[in-house]
Amino acid sequence: MVRLAVGVAALMFTADAMAATQSVTSNIAFDTPLSITKNADINFGTVAAGIAGTYTISTAANITTVGGNWLYGSKAAGSLTIAGSTNDTINISVGSYTAANGVTPANATCAYAGGAEGSCTLSSVAAPGTGKALLLGVSATVDGTQAAGSTAAPSFTVTVTYM
Repeated sequence: MVRLAVGVAALMFTADAMAATQSVTSNIAFDTPLSITKNADINFGTVAAGIAGTYTISTAANITTVGGNWLYGSKAAGSLTIAGSTNDTINISVGSYTAANGVTPANATCAYAGGAEGSCTLSSVAAPGTGKALLLGVSATVDGTQAAGSTAAPSFTVTVTYM
């Protein structure tokens, strides 16, 4: 009985002596996070005080008015740079319109990566890579209660997500 136990033990040690192990590393890469950099806010310039109207600025910084009176000054479309993945498409949307000093923003327009101006509800648009421009326009309805020399800074948010 002792010989059998020694023989079985010898077989076990022999099998272990012939075993080999190797560690394997699993590599996994994670996509680049999205980032948005603001280059310029929207600027309507100066409009007449005390007059109700709607001012619309395009993504090319052209202003049209209905009932208002645009006077002078620097005007600029909003400008953002979106950066992230070189492979994953993105969705762009706007919301959270916030009025200020009797001025209510609405109907934002977007031009992404040199494309045509249109709705800011963009789905499955090109991956931003190291950075693509998003130009913004918006309509601002002025209630006519603004005093001469006052300012207003209504706002809205831009949200960008991976598909």
